[in-house]
Amino acid sequence: MKTQKSNPEIGAKGEADITASLRRTGLWNHKIYNAGWGTPFDKVVVRPHGGYAIEVKLRDGPTIEYSKISDSEREGLTKFMTRVGRDYAVIIGIWKTEKFQRAFLIPWHKVRDAVCSGVRGSIRMEDFPELPKVSGGWDLSCFRKG
Repeated sequence: MKTQKSNPEIGAKGEADITASLRRTGLWNHKIYNAGWGTPFDKVVVRPHGGYAIEVKLRDGPTIEYSKISDSEREGLTKFMTRVGRDYAVIIGIWKTEKFQRAFLIPWHKVRDAVCSGVRGSIRMEDFPELPKVSGGWDLSCFRKG
């Protein structure tokens, strides 16, 4: 199974697709870099009067294992959600195979308790809204709302 950790080029490609999609939407975003203790999430999107925390997870199947969301990502998404609002911390799950790419918008507040519970499990991407595909990425105009 290909994951961001086992194949950094694949993870970087998923994040690059999201960056390009955000730019087309006219939203400024910034990559959060690892300063040695793990990143709190992958991107911060800034819009007038607020912003979003986005964690991007690229998988070759429709699930994201809870264990693949690091402690620093869990903590960062939770802190952002607490300080900015429950609807402003999300995971974008990208399900990519040789034949297709699909992306899903997963609100952190809907999966946080299960992910942080300490039990084994996974997020089923198809249980969440699918992002519309557009040329070269996805329609991320949902991040313009607030």
